[in-house]
Amino acid sequence: MRIRLNLECPRCGGALFMEEDGESVSITCNRCGLRASWKLRDAARRALKNIDGSLIFDWNSVIDELYLELAISIR
Repeated sequence: MRIRLNLECPRCGGALFMEEDGESVSITCNRCGLRASWKLRDAARRALKNIDGSLIFDWNSVIDELYLELAISIR
């Protein structure tokens, strides 16, 4: 699965894509190659939230944290 995100690469300003395969989930920039990736198991663990007793799968939190890793990695 590959989805274009509504975010820009912190290094070059290019479009970012979220990619998921059977083993990992990552955010990548096609222009400069910047990438942050997690094992799918770790991403799923971080995405599960307990809200009012219900488990919610929140991909936004995973995207936010992967984007933060991208921003930190360009320093």
